[in-house]
Order: sequence, then structure tokens, then C-alpha cells
Amino acid sequence: MESKTRRPSRLKPPRYEPVLRLPPLSDDELQGLRDSIAIHGVLVPILVDGDGPVRRIIDGNYRKQIADDFGYTCPEIIQEGLDEDEMRTLARALNLARRHLNTKQRRELIAEQLRETPERTNRWVAKQLGVHHATVASVRLELESSGQIIHCPNRLGSDGRIQPARKTVAPVLLGAEDRQKRMEATALIHGDCREELPKLSVASVDAVITDPIYPEIEREYGRISEPEWHDLMHVVVRECRRVLKPHGSALFILQPNYEHVGQMRLWLWEFLLWAAKEWNLVQDVYSWTTDALPLTGTRRTQGLLRQSVKTCVWLGPKDCYRNQDNVLRTPSEKTSNRPFSENEVRPGIGKWPCRNGPMASAAAERGGTTPFNLLPISNSGARGDHPATTPYRLAAWWCRYLLPEDGVLLDPFAGGGTILAAGLDCGASRVLGIERVEKYVEMAWERIG
Repeated sequence: MESKTRRPSRLKPPRYEPVLRLPPLSDDELQGLRDSIAIHGVLVPILVDGDGPVRRIIDGNYRKQIADDFGYTCPEIIQEGLDEDEMRTLARALNLARRHLNTKQRRELIAEQLRETPERTNRWVAKQLGVHHATVASVRLELESSGQIIHCPNRLGSDGRIQPARKTVAPVLLGAEDRQKRMEATALIHGDCREELPKLSVASVDAVITDPIYPEIEREYGRISEPEWHDLMHVVVRECRRVLKPHGSALFILQPNYEHVGQMRLWLWEFLLWAAKEWNLVQDVYSWTTDALPLTGTRRTQGLLRQSVKTCVWLGPKDCYRNQDNVLRTPSEKTSNRPFSENEVRPGIGKWPCRNGPMASAAAERGGTTPFNLLPISNSGARGDHPATTPYRLAAWWCRYLLPEDGVLLDPFAGGGTILAAGLDCGASRVLGIERVEKYVEMAWERIG
């Protein structure tokens, strides 16, 4: 690998493309860089991958753009011998070391590296980027739990040896003041939701997000038949509609079960059809448990597929509140930053082609792409002693999407308090929970505080 300094030829101006689309400079940083280049020219050469007609900028994209605006010559250093992955890793390392990135931007750069090299150890990634390995471990846990990268039980270290993965992330403990604020913003009611919901005021809640009990499943708090479950949910749905504000909506997380192996119970689809007619089904959305275990019906002699999809029954007015910008999907840099020109076209739907340039520009401007209606969520986010705990990251995703800033969240089947805790973490001014089992009310208070 060799480096050499040169000035680009003026005879045939080459075309330049950035290796990465990094977080933008702040207005003050950009103006300061422009002022410096206006007076002194480009003092630090940009780093490119070669001297051909198309040159990939590893470092210095803003310097190059500003120099072109002023008509100045921009000195270059050619970094040869790097493949695509190595160029992106170097670009991240240089920017992490030099630029004043905020915590979110730094973690996103680390996340992009992990998406490309999930099989490498945290210490290898940390060494490449110049960050602490504990930060890499924290970002890795978030990506694994949301299904953005696979969990690699064995990883490749800097010494070329395979090493077993270790859990290194400790829970974050709240201070006394923060715990007190969360307690004051929470109302937990010990009782039956059918009796407690009518006591709530009309149009007092911004969003309902809940993971109800399922019929025909033995729990320590009893078993409910399918007809009993429908009676319960009819009351809950009507009461939730009453307490919601005009643009509020309700989200019910449900997973079907078997009557016998090879014969599904139909309660979920019966409820879905009734609720859609009774109110309005905003969209069909599903949660995919990426690490679901092969349980009922999956033995070789039975031959069924593992159950891994939950139905998120989303009810409300067609113009209900939702914030797509809060849940934009961030693709890996390897996918989103492939070299392309504005004229490159790929096949679209039917006869309509798609242009890569405008699509990538829109994603860069928004900060991500439109999420799919299938949410990949690992079950590792579910914790606690409740027999059916909701994965935290699933709860948080829906809170970010449906709950307005300083909104009020209701969970009529609060359980261990996961959804309520996620609501507080996502900016709710108040959360209301109803739970009929006393020990789970205590568990919820502990989780929230």
C-alpha cells in the first residue's frame, strides 16, 4: 500500500464520488471551513483511491466541493491498495477522529461498520475506528436486538483467531431525580381493564399500545376461552376508542396459536375482521421475531415452520397521528453508497423504472428510507419474570411512531410495564397502565423506576 501526493490534471477533469455519505457538517463548521479555504486554499490534501477518470474520495469531500466553488486547485493524496470495505473503514476512522460528531452520529458510524463486519470482534472494530470497545459492544447489542445484524457467537479478532462472543453491556441505572420524575408521570391501576377503562375521561389519551392476553393459553392468572376473549376485547376496543383523542390510534400486539398441531385457532383473524369493520384498520403491520425458537409443531415428524410473526392490529381514523421520520430505516453504507450516476436506472414495478440518484438523494435528505410493514425485532429485548414480556424494542418502535411529543400513553394490559417504560423513554408526558395481577403491578413500578 503506497501513498503519493499529486495535483489533478486540468486537461480532463475527473469525476469525484464520496466513499461514504457521512453526517453533514454543522452550519458553523461549514462556514468556518469555507472562510479558511477562501483565505488559505486547501491546506490538507484530500484522500482519493486513484488517479483515473472516476475518483473515490475517502476523506475531504467538503474540502473538494468548496475548492471547486472557488475555482481553487485541490491537492490530492492517492491511497492505493484498499478494497471497498477497507476504504469505508478508513473513511469512518478519519472522520471519527477529526470531526466534532455528536453521540448519535458517532454511534451511527459505528453501526454502519458493524453492519458490514458483524463477524469481527468489538475490539477489532474499536481499533479500526479509534473508539472504545465498550461503545462498540453497546451499539452491537442494539443492532442484534432489532434484527439489523445477526448474532455471531464466534468472532474474528485482530490476531486472526476465532474468539467466542461475550456479553459486555451493563444496564444503565437512573439517578434518584430521574426515577422520581418517571414515577410522578406514571399511573398504574391494579384492577380489571373492563372495570377501570370506563373511569377514564373521554379524549384523554394520545395513543394506546398494548400486548393483551391470548385465549386458550394456561397462565398462572388463569385461562380464557376464545368466546370470553372476544367479549373482553370488544369492550376494550370500544373503551379505547372512547378515551382516545380524535387523531389517536390503538395498537394491539397479537400472535396466533394452535388448536392442534396443523390446525390454527382463528380468534386473531376473527378479531381483526370485527375490529376493522367496527372501527378502521389503518394498515396491516407485523413483527418478525428474528430469533424465534423452533417450538410447537416443528419436530421432523411434524414438519411445520417455526412461528415467528406477530400481528400488530393498528386501529384508528385514517388520518391518525403517525411520525414516519421517527422510524426511518437506515440501510448499511455498503448498500446505500455504491457508486452510481444520476442516469443509472434499475428495474422498477411493472413498466416504471427507478432512478438510483433521486432515490438515494431523498434518503440522504430524510436521514433514512421508508420502513417496511414487517418489523424485524429480536426477542432478546424481552426481560423480566412476566411469562409473556413484550420485547422492549418493539414497544419503543411503536411509541416513537404513534406517540406525539409529550403525549399520553395507555396500556390496558400493562403486565410488567415494558410498554409504559418505553413510552417514558420516548418522551411521553404521562403513561397510564392497568393490570389485574398485583405482583405484576409491583414489577411494573420496579421496571419504570
